[in-house]
Amino acid sequence: MAKKIAKPEMVLNNFVAKHMHEVNKSQVFVDRKKDAKRGYSKHKQGRYSEEYRPFLYC
Repeated sequence: MAKKIAKPEMVLNNFVAKHMHEVNKSQVFVDRKKDAKRGYSKHKQGRYSEEYRPFLYC
C-alpha cells in the first residue's frame, strides 16, 4: 500500500480569548444617586444667559 501524504492541520487562533485579559478590566463606578443628593449634576443647566447665546429663538 502507498503511504498517505500528511496534510498540515490548519491552526485557528481565537483572538478574542487571546486579548481578553488586556481589555476586560474591572472599574470603579461613581454612585450617581449619592452625587445627585449632594447636588452634583453632570451637565450644568442655566450657566449662560440669553444674551451670550450665538443663536436666536424665533
